[in-house]
Amino acid sequence: MFHAFAAAVVSAIVAQSPGPIHRSAPAAGPAAGPARGGAAALAFPIAPALQPEGGARYHTGGTLICSDCHVMHASEAHALDGTAARDVWPLPWASAPNRTLLRRPSPNELCLACHDGVPGVPDVLGADVNQLADRSAGELQALGLPNPRGHALAAGDPGDLCSRCHFGGTMATATVVCIDCHGPHGNGYYRNLQWASAPGSEPEIRALTRPNVLGLERYATDNVRYPAPPSGAAWREVTNVCIDCHHAFMDDSAASYTKPGGMAHWGRHAGTNSEWGAWRPLDAPGANTTPDNWVSGAAGFSIPRLKFVVQGAADFDAAGQVAANNQVFCLTCHKAHGTNNPFALRWDYGSSSSPTRSAGCIQCHRDAQGD
Repeated sequence: MFHAFAAAVVSAIVAQSPGPIHRSAPAAGPAAGPARGGAAALAFPIAPALQPEGGARYHTGGTLICSDCHVMHASEAHALDGTAARDVWPLPWASAPNRTLLRRPSPNELCLACHDGVPGVPDVLGADVNQLADRSAGELQALGLPNPRGHALAAGDPGDLCSRCHFGGTMATATVVCIDCHGPHGNGYYRNLQWASAPGSEPEIRALTRPNVLGLERYATDNVRYPAPPSGAAWREVTNVCIDCHHAFMDDSAASYTKPGGMAHWGRHAGTNSEWGAWRPLDAPGANTTPDNWVSGAAGFSIPRLKFVVQGAADFDAAGQVAANNQVFCLTCHKAHGTNNPFALRWDYGSSSSPTRSAGCIQCHRDAQGD
């Protein structure tokens, strides 16, 4: 009863506030960006587009096909040209009609109807039917199952966003819906990324794909690079969408249960967060890194070079320039959907016998080897 009451109170507070509680920086941290939601978030100016992705984006503009996802009456008696007549009972879709006229019982089931095992469509679940060597976002696992290797997909409605982790939920058991992070009706941003807490209020979210690369190759890791905005720009790097749920890695709001002893701001591994004006280059004073090893590629590169952010990069080539001031962000160590490694890591850190266990760390922290 208490949890239901607490959730109701929090929902009421969030509904009346300009945005989620954790969206702006803590008072002791860098200058905060505008709160998510409300007039401040809607006031982002339209910035000039960076080098566009190769090929058309889907689920936006002319590729937003209503009937891909919705059915008006769940009573299709024939094809559009009048052929293939059939009885309307039983209904063509076993569970139709569904909420918001979806062609499947839940958003995740609907998304996976195309994005799991369909040749020619980006495959996000398990092994890739299209056999891309390495998907930039990695892979998800089956609906409704715990996933220690990445985000866990909800089976059905997981409920209010914040209550999945707070007021009865936990980060370990929280599940996600594809449309938390991706706008189902498109927004023209990279991968249709959006703020889960305030969809439609986010600034432009950007990443870059290799020029002249078309089709499914746009989703390969080697064909995606990551810029961050120059100071004062309105757009944001892709990991800006991570803050809604993973804010405790960037502020002190959750000290009581994730940071015993109340560690100071950035007590965890640093990561760039342009919304709060927090920039984390490898060569920052006191960073305890070895930028010369990062640039030379001498140690730790038994695995591919980890991903990084280049502040102000305006094209794909600029975003790939290896330098001492490359910046660390969430996707340096993790993939957004998940991997075959614990915690969605880009390399195998879970086994003490793994020859690459420390490789990802050593790329930036060679001194940890003692040589």
